[in-house]
Amino acid sequence: FTTGGIPHVPADATDVYRHTFPRMAAKTKQFYERYPIDVERAAAVADILQSRKVALPNGDPLTVERFQCLGSDFGMKPSFERVHWILDQAFLDGDGSASTSAELSDEFLSSVMDATSSRPLYWPLQEFIYANGELETPICWAAQRVRGEHPEFAGDIRPLNFTGEAMFPWMFEQERALRPFKPAMDVLMEDTHFGTIYDADQLARNEVPLQAAVYFDDMYVDSGLQLDTLSRVGRSHYWTTNEFEHDGVHGSVVFKRLFNEALNRGDLEELF
Repeated sequence: FTTGGIPHVPADATDVYRHTFPRMAAKTKQFYERYPIDVERAAAVADILQSRKVALPNGDPLTVERFQCLGSDFGMKPSFERVHWILDQAFLDGDGSASTSAELSDEFLSSVMDATSSRPLYWPLQEFIYANGELETPICWAAQRVRGEHPEFAGDIRPLNFTGEAMFPWMFEQERALRPFKPAMDVLMEDTHFGTIYDADQLARNEVPLQAAVYFDDMYVDSGLQLDTLSRVGRSHYWTTNEFEHDGVHGSVVFKRLFNEALNRGDLEELF
């Protein structure tokens, strides 16, 4: 059983981000439609960060780029509410209004730090899950390159767009937890020689039943790329739905649906 996590095979990081960056912009638009007041709040915070240096409680600089990373949760169901709450407490006056002359509150800075702190072993591997065998060209910071193709994500554009699950080179300069990885990342990003991760021929010969849930509006793993992979995996079956976000399995509906489909098809006979 898999839920929303089928990688694209053949793997290509640039292709993946060219699908997901438009989804990031669409999610930001949906967020602002739900909470129109946050258009002004997010812009005011970004203006402050561009006009003066601001530090997080752990000493990391809070830049516009890091602030935009609050969108990394936009592919999860309760994320809009979490970001709205963070922005509601952004300014010291405490009434939720936006002002570029106000100071950012300690509560806001702590919340942003917690929401955007990197997991040290997660981000260094993020783009290398697409480094499958001998590459024609190096990965070379795929998300950053694709971001450059989308000027609407620039820090001075308003409304401010938030970014989703993507790794950028500035993270390894600004975030103390990631700085030790920077020398290795600089080398790996220019490398083209990697081990084989996915065996397309073996996937086509697969005899183990695979029951997948594909979330149509998934911000992290493009549904079209997932379905393309599943079309070339033996004994794969899938249910496509737009009722849930990437974390849909946390409820009671998704797995029950997958389990019953596999059960009714006879794929679980040996278990019962």
